[in-house]
Amino acid sequence: MQQRHRVGHLLWRGLVAGASNALMLTGAYPALPNALLALRKRRRGQPVPPGLVRSTVEEWQVAVLMTANRWRGFLPLPGAAVQGPRPIIMLHGYAMNRANFVPLAQRLAAAQLGPIVGFEYWSLGRVSTAARRLGEFVTHVREQTGASQVDLVGHSMGGVVGRYYASLGGGDGIVKNLVTIGSPHLGTEISAMGVGRSRKELVRGSSLVTRLEAAKPLAHTKMTVIWSRTDGMVPGAQQARVTGVDEIIYDDLGHLAMLASPRVAADVIAALQ
Repeated sequence: MQQRHRVGHLLWRGLVAGASNALMLTGAYPALPNALLALRKRRRGQPVPPGLVRSTVEEWQVAVLMTANRWRGFLPLPGAAVQGPRPIIMLHGYAMNRANFVPLAQRLAAAQLGPIVGFEYWSLGRVSTAARRLGEFVTHVREQTGASQVDLVGHSMGGVVGRYYASLGGGDGIVKNLVTIGSPHLGTEISAMGVGRSRKELVRGSSLVTRLEAAKPLAHTKMTVIWSRTDGMVPGAQQARVTGVDEIIYDDLGHLAMLASPRVAADVIAALQ
């Protein structure tokens, strides 16, 4: 069920991945965004999250491990053969790939949820384009499995893509459960440091953010938002929250560490069950 990409597309993604890997291996990520998070808190007279230093160290460890395992993005996710209640489509974040979901997918598969597949998209492009192609992929997965509905689990930008599809792309009801992890639903200032069209779309106050906020509440899709106060990429309630949906908050997990956390996995399993 995994989609195939042209060689040119893969080469461009390889360049983006190389830059991302360099930031992680050198420690520039997560040190820089977490330092900016602490600076913003101090300028606003707010307390710095007490677990930020420890979270930064743990986030770097997870980032290095995920960088080393990035090649697994060429392989199907664990749980591809599970015959569970519904297909689960996982949506990676900016400059990432489905390999980031390996730890979470293993835990979902152990809970007999799935089949689990990863959706790959060009994260430097428009969110609306990614959401449209997600819709096409959802149709393909439903045809291949005979399922009437799917679940979506999106990390970071992937959660925004999933929300766009459910809210504005005709996916309300086709998606039974939408779970987002560390997603910038209200935008994030860190996005201004990126490149590509999505850089402008994911900043606070963008037209995309405004449009999503003005969309009608989901009538048939259940949405769960998971975020952390020590996430330097999508810092805090101002940028991670969605009104009127289930919300799960952590105090001690970084942006990528949430994907490797057994606690987060247990919450995702509960949401999908």
